Parts: sequence; structure tokens; C-alpha cells
Amino acid sequence: MTFTETCQATSTETAWLFINRIAGGYDKPQRHESLRELLKDLGLNTVEINSPEQLTFQWEDEAVPRPDFIVSVGGDGTAAMIAGQTGGTVPIAIYPAGTENILAKYLQIPTDIGAFAKMLSKRIVRRFDAGQLGDHTFLLMLSAGFEAEVVHHVHQRRNGHLTKFHYVKPTFEMLAKYPYPKLELDIELADGSRTQTEGFWVFAFNVPRYALGFEMTPDAVPDDGLLDICVLTQKGFGATASYITSLLSGTITKRSDVQRFKALSVDIRCPSGPVPLQTDGDPAGFTDIRLSVLPSYLPLIVPPKRTDK
Repeated sequence: MTFTETCQATSTETAWLFINRIAGGYDKPQRHESLRELLKDLGLNTVEINSPEQLTFQWEDEAVPRPDFIVSVGGDGTAAMIAGQTGGTVPIAIYPAGTENILAKYLQIPTDIGAFAKMLSKRIVRRFDAGQLGDHTFLLMLSAGFEAEVVHHVHQRRNGHLTKFHYVKPTFEMLAKYPYPKLELDIELADGSRTQTEGFWVFAFNVPRYALGFEMTPDAVPDDGLLDICVLTQKGFGATASYITSLLSGTITKRSDVQRFKALSVDIRCPSGPVPLQTDGDPAGFTDIRLSVLPSYLPLIVPPKRTDK
């Protein structure tokens, strides 16, 4: 169940404006200035933050008052980082400025400054689940295997902004050489029972959307207290090419070699050694790991529904 709150912005409130300057394909200084002016026009006391280190310093300084909300200017990984730093205690307003912006698209968060201003003025806060990986939280999804290997490779070479084209060459390079180590899963199902399975590429979704708007788990619900686990059970160049084709054609949900589970938690192990992980588009370490769900962890400021206006 989604918990909803509504509160109007007042002049006594403080907003933190976190700007990830290397999010997306290029810098957006004019848009950043528009957001600064927007918060000023709303009568809010604004503190601008430009790095995770600065956020940590602000958050851990007991002399600094907690903000009433935080505007996250960046992509999915930026919002996930802020949520993790603040422990799900402060509402986050995502201004989409990343490469994919999957969560913002799913929630239909506007990029138009005027529409975004209305969203902040109305301030409807809805709580969603998050995934937990050790002391790390994620908002959208986790993957282990081929795709995570590509994400690690791209970020190792990162020098500034990223676009979707940065992933093309590494993807084709990895298709030719990825070894496809076997992943073993021990899954705690929605009813508390357990099951075991194995595969070569594992996903855990909190929302139904995937990169480029594709869906691997179309029945995923971000506030049901569960993660949707997707396991690809075939390996090799041909299998990966076939899975990608099925994803592009929208038929991957019909494949018999793709397993799906509704889970409270899952242990992912690799007997042959560490396998890369990624969460929300960013590198997230390596297996072996235990993954669980944090129900109603994340307070997000969302656009009003028609009935809320």
C-alpha cells in the first residue's frame, strides 16, 4: 500500500538542492539556474550541494537543521544515493537529468520548470519500497552478470558525462568475451517459503520499467513489499543475443528459459568467484550478496493525480 501525504510549501521551510553536474550527456547550467530561481520564488531557504561528500558532511553535522525536502538533480543513481544517505527520512523530489531517468519516467515527473514548480507547491509525498544490499539501498533494480559487467566497464572509463552511446562499444566487446559464470540463488518467496534455482544473469526489480522503457517484469509493483526476481537460465553469445532480441520485441516475458519470482529476499552466490553487480545504473560491488526489500522506505514527491488537483 502506498502512503500519501500532502503539504503546501511555506517560507519557513528549507530545501536542499543536490545538483549532479556530470549526470546525463551534457551539463545544464541554465536549467540549474532555473531550479535555483524556482526554489527562491517558492520562498524556501535553499542550500545547494554538489557532491556526495558535501551531502554527507551536511547530513552528519548536528548543527545543521534537517531539510524539509531535497531536490535531486540527476539520474536514478543520484536519487538512490541521496535516499541511502538520508535513510529514507526526508522526501526527495527528483528532477530528471540523467541518462535514462527510469524512475522519473515511471512516475511521470515533469522536466518542464513550470510543471515541476506546481509539483513542489502541491508537495504530494508517496512512499515506495527500496531494495537493500548490505548497507546500500537501491530504488529501481539490481542486476548480476553480463549487464553489470558492462556497467562496471563503462564507469571505470568514465570521464565526465555519460550518454547511451557510451554503452554500445563495451556491450559488443563483452558479448565476445564474457565467461557467464553460474549464479546460484536461494530465494525467500512472498509466502515465507524458500526455493533454489540457478542461472547466468539475474535481475531484481522494484518497478516494471527497464532501460529504454522495456519491461522484463511488467507486473512489478513498487509498494507491495516485494522484489520481482528475473533469472535468465541460458548462457553464451547466442543466448544473450536472443534475450536482447526478445526484450526489444516485447516477448521476453513469454520465454520458458526465463524464471520469475516474487521475493522477500534472495541470496546470490557464484561458486567460481566474484561477479559484478549494478544497482540503478551504477556499479554496486560483487557477489556473494544477500538482497532484501525495505517496505515503504522511500518518500518521493510526485505529480498530483487528476483527482488531487
